[in-house]
Order: sequence, then C-alpha cells, then structure tokens
Amino acid sequence: MTITKASSRSVLFQMLLLILAIAIMLLMQKKTLYGLYIGDDASRMGLLLNGFIIVLFLFGLTRIVVVLLSYAREQEILIRLADNLKNNTPKPAANLPEKSLAVKRFEQIRWINQHNAPVNQAALAASLNASESSRLTLIRFVHNILILTGVFGTVVSLSMALVGASGLLDSPEGMHNMSTIIGGMSTALSTTITAIITFIIYAYFFLRLNDVKTRLLSSIEDVTSLYILPRITHTEQSLIRDVAKLTVALRQAAERMSEVEHNFIEAGASLQLAVDSMHQQVGTVGSEMQEIKALVRAGFRLPVEPLKIQRSTKPSNTQERS
Repeated sequence: MTITKASSRSVLFQMLLLILAIAIMLLMQKKTLYGLYIGDDASRMGLLLNGFIIVLFLFGLTRIVVVLLSYAREQEILIRLADNLKNNTPKPAANLPEKSLAVKRFEQIRWINQHNAPVNQAALAASLNASESSRLTLIRFVHNILILTGVFGTVVSLSMALVGASGLLDSPEGMHNMSTIIGGMSTALSTTITAIITFIIYAYFFLRLNDVKTRLLSSIEDVTSLYILPRITHTEQSLIRDVAKLTVALRQAAERMSEVEHNFIEAGASLQLAVDSMHQQVGTVGSEMQEIKALVRAGFRLPVEPLKIQRSTKPSNTQERS
C-alpha cells in the first residue's frame, strides 16, 4: 500500500497552469473581451452580472484550494503515522497534530479498546465520510448555482431587450430603445458564455477534489485495517491466531527441548564410557605398578613387609642398649 500526496499537489499545479493560461488569453483577446463586456453604457447591467458570476466562481475556487491544501497536509500526516506504526514506535502519534484525521482515528480506536468495546470500522468510516462531506457544502452550493447565475443573467438581459423592443414599438424613431435591445442581447450572450466557461472549469476541479477526498479516506481506512487495528485491538479471530501461533511456538520449543535432552543423554553415555575406560586404564596401571614393585623388591632383595621388620627390630635395639 502506497500513500502519496501527489494527487492534491497535481490538482493545485493544474489550477496554477489554468490561471496562467487564462491570464495569457485575456491579454491576447483584450480588445474583443472589452467590446463584449464593457463596450458601452448599456452593458453596465451585463458587467454587474458577469462580475457576480466571476466573484462567485473565484470564491468557490479559493475554497477548493484551501481544502486541497488541508488534504495534502492530512496525507503527509497519514504517511508519518503509517511509518511510525510500521517501525513499532512506542508512541506513534506523539509528534503529530491532534486535530488531524489520522491521529483522531488512532485515538478513537485506542479509546474504544481501553473501554473493552468492539471496534466498528464501518461506523467510523461512515462518520468520517459524513464529516468530510459537510466541509464541501459551500463548494457544492457554488457548483449547483453557478450555471443558474448564467441563466439568471440571460433572463434579465432578455427582459431588458424586451423592454427596449416595447419602447421601439411605441416610438419607431427612438434609437435609444434600439441600443437597449442590442445591449440586452449582448449581455445575455456574455453572461451565458461566462457562466458556461466558469461552470466547466469549476466542475472539473470539483470532481478532482472529490477524487482527492476519496483517496484520502480510503488511505485512512487502509492504514486502520493494516496497522492500527492489529496493534491496538484484539478480536476473537486475532486471539485464535495468537493462540495458534503460541501453540506452534510451544511445540517447536518442546521439540527443541527433546533434542537437547537426547543430546544430554548421549553426552552422559559418552561420559560414562569415558569413566569406565579411565577406570580400566587405572586398574591396568595399578597391576603394572604392582609387578614393577615386585621386580624392584626382587632385584634389590628387599623384604616383602619392611614396616613390620622395622617395628620388630626396634625392641632388640633397645635391649642391646640396656
């Protein structure tokens, strides 16, 4: 499983490229755009409507940028937490922000485990998804009404054109009413174009934001399943697996102990054979020493029991002295 923050950064990079492209296009077509939006006095209403559409678009786009930056930070924190859990750090969330989504999930599971309650990961995932969806309420609102502002501007502009047309019917020589009709039609066209272009751009980045959110939430669930739950909680299946592992380890230890006992028995038997051999060698050496002593006595004509002879000779010496 790989967790990266490249998705958020890629969307932000695309926004930067889009802003540069729009700025270049505005500079290249400034005369045409000026004639379309700020051509005459009759287009003041069009300028107001188009300005409202653009301000609404920029407001929603700014909110998207803020959320993307927060998601990039959340992904970085999630990567650090996953690394700490992989490395079996004693306190994996010690140096991480407490308000981050990953740290909140870690603390929630640890609190549930401390109270000996079962962890319902599906409920936690649904709660996290609902809370993150609430952060996108304003963004969704702008996405839903952005195209409607263009329709509203078109309707208002056509109404102005109809007002000018009614005045033209009353006085066929009034050129001012003709300018009102032309200005209303131009405003309707400009507001429609502005709303369509801004809606297309905004809808693309809104979809990309949803993709980033989905990847972040799925990464949090993956880290929860792979690292947080096995480290903190113990289910019946995990306990059964632990008992099975312990049984296998005990069986291996018993086999090793039997091997060691067998080795000790073999070593004892070998030691007994060595002791018996040493006793035999000592007996052989003793008999050889007795033979050597007998030969020495016979060679030097020594008495068989010299101590007894000496004891018997001592009284005779005392009698002679007396």
